[in-house]
Amino acid sequence: MKEYDVVIIGSGLAYVAAEVLRNAGLKVCIVEKDKDNLGGVCLNKGCVPTKLYLQEAKTIYLAKHSRVGNFNINVDIRRLLESKRELVSKLRDDITKLLKGVDILYGYGELLEPYTVKVGEDVLKAKHVIINTGKSQQRPEEGFITTDELLEIDYLPSSVSLVGDDPILYEFACMFSLFGSQVNIYTDEDLDFMHPSIKGRFQKMLKGLGINVGKVESFKPSEVNVSVRRRKPNSECVKVDVERDEKGHILVDSNYETSLKDHYAVGDVNGVAELAHASRMQALSVAKKIIEGKSLYTPAHKIPYVLYTIPMSYARVGLTKKDLKEKTTPLRPFAVGHIHRSEEGLIILYLDKKDFLVGAEVFCARGEEVISVLTSMLYSELNLDFIKKIPLPHPTMGEVVNIRL
Repeated sequence: MKEYDVVIIGSGLAYVAAEVLRNAGLKVCIVEKDKDNLGGVCLNKGCVPTKLYLQEAKTIYLAKHSRVGNFNINVDIRRLLESKRELVSKLRDDITKLLKGVDILYGYGELLEPYTVKVGEDVLKAKHVIINTGKSQQRPEEGFITTDELLEIDYLPSSVSLVGDDPILYEFACMFSLFGSQVNIYTDEDLDFMHPSIKGRFQKMLKGLGINVGKVESFKPSEVNVSVRRRKPNSECVKVDVERDEKGHILVDSNYETSLKDHYAVGDVNGVAELAHASRMQALSVAKKIIEGKSLYTPAHKIPYVLYTIPMSYARVGLTKKDLKEKTTPLRPFAVGHIHRSEEGLIILYLDKKDFLVGAEVFCARGEEVISVLTSMLYSELNLDFIKKIPLPHPTMGEVVNIRL
């Protein structure tokens, strides 16, 4: 039996907590079932590989729409696949170096009883346990692959059908359409989380890329058929009695503590905000709670969300209710909108009765950068009088709100 101050089950972005806890002098162990999964879904099958693919797809888009000439690009998926594998492997090595002094135990970990994690024949005792087991792809029906497998194919399919209810399918649709595949989407996701004006522009953008969108019941098979369903929480390894919702998410309080004292759940497994940066913030909050006795709670609605599509991406943060005061900024009148091919873009601010920023929605090129600026404004609790005094560089997407105000 080995004793630790903290045992973390799962090596997703909670590894940042391991670094902080180690630096505070605590003895920490990370349990990870698969050596090739160090860093979690984000690094191995999610954020990193998809954004690498999307960056190359964006390069193709810019080349196709270049104002200086015509470019012919031969898409070599095998070459891109190798680049992805090299990058992921390098980043896994970097995490291993970062976690020097933290024990990493590979094997399937189970929380069999309070403060006790079993990994094969090893029994770990801990004063604190952090559950960071994430979510998994649902096994697709016969004839379908998952997005994990789509990121491993070494040829360019002539046609791809994406079927499911997870909005991330729009990211895969954009990338493979620009690579040269005929892409069809079959989904019952109605995009109602978007402002109606943005939703219409978003659908127009997909049509402009040649992407067909239909309902699931109208599905017709393509050369490659991909099931893109919302992932299910990996909570089966938790054998102790903790409160869960009907989907299996482990319920937590504002400290990300479960119903069992000194046992925490962070990241997708708690279902609070299923985003990599949310996992990181939650893990750091728990580390702060263990070290200092107080956490760093982040309300779920204040965590920015981005749908990385091409040429424009959708992003939001904060409250977006329709009964709030709303200021809409179309990008057509701005030079930067035309420069970045975002003439159809919109930036929408949501304000309370005293003109304080409480939310925003963005649809434009580099939407992820614009929402970063607006998230900082939201956390700083700025009102319109203050926001319009902030000088921002020109010409940029981030400045258009200030210019409009």
